[in-house]
Amino acid sequence: MDPKTLQTWLPLAIVAVVMALRWKSMSRPRPLRLAFLIIAPVVVLMAAALLIVAQPPSALGWLALAGGLAIGALLGWQRARLLHFERDTVTNKLQYRQTPAALFLIIGLIVAKRLILPQPGAAPGGKDAAMALVMTDGLLGFALGMVIAANLTMWLRSRYIPHHDLEG
Repeated sequence: MDPKTLQTWLPLAIVAVVMALRWKSMSRPRPLRLAFLIIAPVVVLMAAALLIVAQPPSALGWLALAGGLAIGALLGWQRARLLHFERDTVTNKLQYRQTPAALFLIIGLIVAKRLILPQPGAAPGGKDAAMALVMTDGLLGFALGMVIAANLTMWLRSRYIPHHDLEG
């Protein structure tokens, strides 16, 4: 098999398998641990800070970072809005379920990323390399915005899930 073909289709095949497994487990509620909602944003924020310090973005890179942050925040908020929250009637613990719309949003993002990003194998140095750095800055902002907005929205929404009376 041609390495370029493998490089194109292998990631898509892996994503398809992961999404099929997610689809299968979508109907099962998953526990929502509010204390853990801060971990992913902190990790992504630290990684973004390290990347920015290691290689500061150009003026266009800062613009891409800000644009990615705004788009990521909007999509992260939307994704968290598409989740279904509930309390377990026995344990009174918070749970959430992913809805088909939330899963389709993730699939759409993966497809869009695949279509928007330049294809691998661009010549190092020159215009392609500069654009790759700008795209990296934009994706960094996108990831940061999406994780922070999704987790913040999940935390805010979970506060309004009513408590059940366990005394019965």
